[in-house]
Amino acid sequence: MDKKQIVIVIIAFLISCLILIIGSNPNTVYAKVLGFEQQGNQPRQLYKVYLAGETIGVIESKEELENYIDEKQKELKEKYNVDKVYAPNDLDIVKEITYNEKTSTVEEVYHKIEEIKGASSFTIDGYKIVIEGLEKETEEGETYRTNDIIIYVLDKDIFTNSVNKTVTAFVDNDTYTSYLNNTQKEIKANETGTIIENLYIKNNVTIKKDRIPAGEKIYQSEEELSKFLLFGTTEDQETYIVQSGDTIETISNNNKLSTEEFLIANTNFKTAQDLLYPGQEVNLGLISPQFDLVEVQHVVSKKEIKMETVYKDDDSQYVGYEKVEQEGKDGLALVTEKIQLVNGEIQDLVPVSSVELSPAIDKVVVRGTKRYTSSSIGGEIEVPVGIGSWVWPTNTPYTITSYFSWRWGKHHDAIDISGTGYGSPIKAANNGIVVQSGYTSTNGNYIIIKHSNNYYTLYAHMAARYKQAGDVVMAGDQIGTMGNTGYAFGVHLHFALYNGYPFRGGVAMNPLTTIFN
Repeated sequence: MDKKQIVIVIIAFLISCLILIIGSNPNTVYAKVLGFEQQGNQPRQLYKVYLAGETIGVIESKEELENYIDEKQKELKEKYNVDKVYAPNDLDIVKEITYNEKTSTVEEVYHKIEEIKGASSFTIDGYKIVIEGLEKETEEGETYRTNDIIIYVLDKDIFTNSVNKTVTAFVDNDTYTSYLNNTQKEIKANETGTIIENLYIKNNVTIKKDRIPAGEKIYQSEEELSKFLLFGTTEDQETYIVQSGDTIETISNNNKLSTEEFLIANTNFKTAQDLLYPGQEVNLGLISPQFDLVEVQHVVSKKEIKMETVYKDDDSQYVGYEKVEQEGKDGLALVTEKIQLVNGEIQDLVPVSSVELSPAIDKVVVRGTKRYTSSSIGGEIEVPVGIGSWVWPTNTPYTITSYFSWRWGKHHDAIDISGTGYGSPIKAANNGIVVQSGYTSTNGNYIIIKHSNNYYTLYAHMAARYKQAGDVVMAGDQIGTMGNTGYAFGVHLHFALYNGYPFRGGVAMNPLTTIFN
């Protein structure tokens, strides 16, 4: 044979061997290719089961395990009135081709799931709702993010209807219905009224159909979920039995609630003036809304234009001497404002227009301007002798957006005055000496004035300060301008009155009942 014939014979022999191998045992070749051939075994399609990333068994049928879980969880089906129960969300069943793998029964795998995660880890069809947290700021100026709220329901209408019920705790039901139906009554010229321009949840809310864990809290009623959305808990709230002589204001104050918070927690009442009767049960729960409801109102109302006090100086009389030369009279204006509320609390107010209906008449007062010398700021301060008339510290018309009362579980030791516009004048409420003029992260630009009779007034969140410590001021003197510096929501003046030095033992007093009554 020549070399060419020899090569042909060898190639033919190799081809014959390959055909014999493939023909006799194709699985062996397949096994060799995959790299796990073992003598005498055939590859099998099995399912490896992982729970939270850890292997808990190998089974022959995925469907058999799923059916077994469904059959064993009759109690969950009855509890939630569902037709099907599924595996835990972190259970993965992965198909694989393997040799000589020892298999588990579906019963063994099921019991391992119960042993490791508990029966509450099994899932049912429902909806997962996420109310995302918001970026907020502390009084110290630090930014933080509130926690996401996760809610599970079987029917998404339960969530939708619960949100609507929660909204009506902050917005009158008829007004809310008119807003939704676009049937709000138009405010005609020279008339008063309120129109909701916008109403929305500030948080981002997602609703996703999902298999939800049976062990989590699943809300099945609108009443229960509405309670959680308003109070942050489903536990029973503290209640009170009305006694003879009680009013909404006294009950609220005695239980560290503002009247606004009381009305939100007791939606059967409309105003703080509503009558109570002995034996009536009221809710004292402190609200903790699980989302921020923003309401933007267009408000037209009639407001007093407070009379200005015009002073005529008499340098022959000492400071503190006053004599009324002409009595004044308040006027009236038709005022239009844009008001933004968050969960029923005014957080911003912008004046739009003010039309004078009747003019205010100035009060004219002759006052002494002859002054005593004040001592240094570091020691006891001599306040000008006598005390003049108390004057309102802002322009008018104005709106009190927060009263001297409880608010979110903490007492608000002042009144917040808004509605006169950014940069409008802030005035000294009476004769006195400026004892502090500075800035803090909480108060922003602020001034403290000492008056006679151990009274002190605090003016906070000003855009600008015009007086410094040691300056002697007279009632009505401009000391700064309206702003929103420090820990403030919207343009307003935080005006506080103290008997004694503020924050050094002084006792906060209600300006509206103490000096402006």
